[in-house]
Amino acid sequence: MMGFAWKRLWNRKLNSIFIFLAMLCMFTFVPLGINFTQESTVTLNETIEQYGRGSYDILVRPKDSRTYIEKSVGIVEENYIGDGSGGISLKQWEEIKNRNDIEVAAPVASIGYFSGNRTSIELPLLEYPARITWQFYTSDGLNKYPLTDQENLTYFEGEPLNYRELISTSPNMTGFMGIKMPLNYYLLTGIDPESEGKLTGIDFSNIYIELDKNSSDQMIVEDLLKLKGDAELVPVLKRNDLHIPLNLELKVDRLNLTHSLEEFKQMYGIPVEEPIFIIEPDKIFELEEQLNQEPIIDSQTVLIDLSSYQSPFDGTFVQITKDYQVEKGKDGEGHLFNDTALFYTASKINYQLDQNQITVKKVKDGQPPLYKDVYQKGESYLQNPDLKAPFMLWQMGTYTPVSNETNLASSPLGIYSTEEVHTQDGTKITPTTVPGSFIATPAAGVTTLEAAQLIKGDKPIDAIRIRVAGIDSYNKEAQEKIENVATDLFKQGFEVDIVAGSSFKKLNMDVEGYGLVTSPWTTLGIAQSLQAGWNKMTLITTILFTLFGLIWLSSRLVYERNALFLENEILYKLGWDKSNIYIRNCTEQIIILTFSILCSLVVLRLTGIGFSSFVYLFELILYLFAIVIVFIIFRKDKTKKKRIKAYKRFSAIYHYWSLIIPTGIVLIVSSIVMVTQMVNIIETFSKSNETTLGAFAANVTLIFQVGILIASIGLTMMSISDAIHSILQERKDEFQMYFVIGWNQKTIRRHFSKEVIQWGGVSLLFGGFISLVIIVLTKMPLITFLYSFVSINVILFILFTIIIRKKISF
Repeated sequence: MMGFAWKRLWNRKLNSIFIFLAMLCMFTFVPLGINFTQESTVTLNETIEQYGRGSYDILVRPKDSRTYIEKSVGIVEENYIGDGSGGISLKQWEEIKNRNDIEVAAPVASIGYFSGNRTSIELPLLEYPARITWQFYTSDGLNKYPLTDQENLTYFEGEPLNYRELISTSPNMTGFMGIKMPLNYYLLTGIDPESEGKLTGIDFSNIYIELDKNSSDQMIVEDLLKLKGDAELVPVLKRNDLHIPLNLELKVDRLNLTHSLEEFKQMYGIPVEEPIFIIEPDKIFELEEQLNQEPIIDSQTVLIDLSSYQSPFDGTFVQITKDYQVEKGKDGEGHLFNDTALFYTASKINYQLDQNQITVKKVKDGQPPLYKDVYQKGESYLQNPDLKAPFMLWQMGTYTPVSNETNLASSPLGIYSTEEVHTQDGTKITPTTVPGSFIATPAAGVTTLEAAQLIKGDKPIDAIRIRVAGIDSYNKEAQEKIENVATDLFKQGFEVDIVAGSSFKKLNMDVEGYGLVTSPWTTLGIAQSLQAGWNKMTLITTILFTLFGLIWLSSRLVYERNALFLENEILYKLGWDKSNIYIRNCTEQIIILTFSILCSLVVLRLTGIGFSSFVYLFELILYLFAIVIVFIIFRKDKTKKKRIKAYKRFSAIYHYWSLIIPTGIVLIVSSIVMVTQMVNIIETFSKSNETTLGAFAANVTLIFQVGILIASIGLTMMSISDAIHSILQERKDEFQMYFVIGWNQKTIRRHFSKEVIQWGGVSLLFGGFISLVIIVLTKMPLITFLYSFVSINVILFILFTIIIRKKISF
C-alpha cells in the first residue's frame, strides 16, 4: 500500500508538489504567527517590569481633592501640587512614613507665589544729554505683557562713581542712576529634605546650613530680621535652572538742549555745585515739563533680555553699558529690597470637557490674562505701622533637578516638571512672572515643612508621594502589593491614586486666547491597560491562527477528496475494497503532511529565530490534529444528488457548492485574521504617539507585529491561491468547452469573476461582520476597522484578479 501511494504521488507530482508547498506554508506560517504573538507579549511584559515603575507608586492627597478632569479622563497634571490648599498634617504624614510596608513617604506642600529679594538695574552712562524711557515686560513666548507703566528720566551728564546729573519723578529710581527691578512672583513649596532626597536623588541638605556669622549675608539678614520685628527666617533653596522671561524696553531720545545745565540750575534756584535732582518738589514737574519740550536729535529703542539675570528669590544687580549690553554688577553694589511676607495663592484651573476636548477659559482679562483666581495673602511690612512681618524668605543655596527625559514611566512629582507647552504651529509657550497662567509652573524654590506650617497652617501638606517597600520589578506580585497599601490608605480617608505603571502623554487643550495647545499630562494605569489589551489580542490571534490552519487544512483535504472521487469509483469497480481505497488515500495525505512538517521544522530553524518549546509542541499537536482530520474527511464519501429541476438563479454556484463552501470558509477566516491584525498594528502605533511607555513598547515589539502581519498575509495568499486553483482544476473541462464553442479568454474570465464576486463578496462581508464583533469586544476604534476592512478587501480583490488571470489561459 505504501509503495502504491508513493507511485501515485509521483505520477501526480505537480499536484503533489503544490499540495506539499501549501501544507509547508501552513506548518511554517501558523507557528511563526503564534511565536511572534507570544514573543511580543513576553517582550511587553518584560518592558513593563523593567520600566513600568517610576520614582514612586502611590499618590496620597486629602479627601475630595481629585479634580474633575482627573475623574473624567484619568489623567494628572505634571505639576499638580501648584495652587494646593493643603489638608494633611505633619502628624498624619509621620504615621504613614513609619509604616513597615512603605519605603519612602515624601510630602509636599504648595505655599504660594513669593517675590524674594528685589534688586536694581543701573541705566547706561551716556556721553550726551538724553531722555531715557523704560518699561519692563514679561512674555509667554507669543505675546509680551507690560509689568510696569512707562517711566522716564532726563539725563544731562555724569561720571562713574559720582552722582549723575538727571531729573525724574519716577518712584522707582534708586542710587546714582538705578531703577528697581519689577516684582516677580515664583512658586514656593515645602518638602521634607530627607524623604524628598530619597525619592528624587536631589541633595537638599543645604537648606539646613546656617549663614557664616562673619559673612555680609549674615549681617544683612540680621539687620532685616530686626527691622521687621524679629521675623521668622524661612530658608529657601532656589532651583538653579529656572528663569522666567523678563525684558526691559529702553527708548533713548538724544536731546539738543536749548540751555546748558548751569542755566537750568539758575532758572530753578539750584546751586551750580549741587546736583540738579535736589530741586524743590513743587518745581520738579515744571522742570520736567520744560525738558519734555526740548528738541530731539535722534531716537533709539532697544529691548534688553534680563531673563538669565533674574533668578527666583535672589535678584542680580546688573548694569547697562552705553552700547546697551548687560553686565553683571559687583557684589555689594546696587540696592536690595526684601518684602517677602506679601505673597499670592491661586485656585486650581477649571478644566472643562467639551465633546472629549479639554477646554480652559479665562477668569479675568488682563496683561497677561488670568486663568486662575489669584488671592493676595500676607502683608507687606511697609504697610504695618510697627514695620513688623511674620516671616522673611532668604535664599540659603540652590538645587539642580534630575532630568527625567529617559524615563518611560511617569511618576508626577508635582513640582519639578518643565515639560513644554506648544501651540499647533510649534511655538513654545512659557509661564510669565505673574501668577495665574494656565501653564502648571514648576516650583522655583523649596523650604521646610515647618516653614510651610508657619505660613499655611496646621495642615499644610497637599500630597504624599509613596514608594512601597520590597519591590524590585513591576510584576504582578508588585502590583498586588501596591494595591494593598493603596486600599489601606484609602480606608483611612485619603484620596489615593496608583501612579505606578503610568506614563507621559501629550494632550491638546483648547485655551481661550491661544487656541489649541499641546500640554504634558500623566496617564494613570497605562501599563495595566497595555498588558490587558495585549493579552486579549494575543488570545484572539492564537485562536485565529489555530482555526485558520485547521480550517484551511480541512478545506484542502475536501478538495483532494473530491478530486479523487472518479478514480476511487474506478478502483472500486476493478475490485478494490473501500477500506483499502480509504487507507491508500489517507496514506498519501499523511506522507505529504509528514514531509511538510519535517521541512517546516528545517525552515523554522533556518530563520534563526529562537522558538520556545511551546511552538514546537504546538507544531506537533497541529500535525496530530491534521492526521485526525485526514481520517475523518476521507471517511466520508462524496455523494452527488441527481437534480430533477434546473437551477433558476446562480446555477454555477449551486452546482459547485461543495467546492465553494470550503473556499468561502477559508476566505472568511483569512479576512478575519488580516483585518484584526491590521487593526491591532495601526492601533498599537496610534497609541505609541500618546505615551512614552506605549511608544517604547511599540518599538520593541515592532518586529513581532510585522512578523504576525507577514504570517497573516502569507497564509491568506497561500489559502486563496490554493482554493482558486482547486476550483479551476475541477472546472477545467467546463472552461475548455467554453473556449471550444467560441468564448475567448476575456469572456471566460469575466464569467468566472462574476461568480467569484458573488460568493466571495458574501464571504468577505461575513468575515467583516465577525471582525467587527471582535473589534467592538476589544474596544478598538471603528474608524480603524473601516480603514483596515477596505484595505484588506482591495488587497484580496487584486489577489483574486492576478490568480484568475494566471490560471485561466488556453
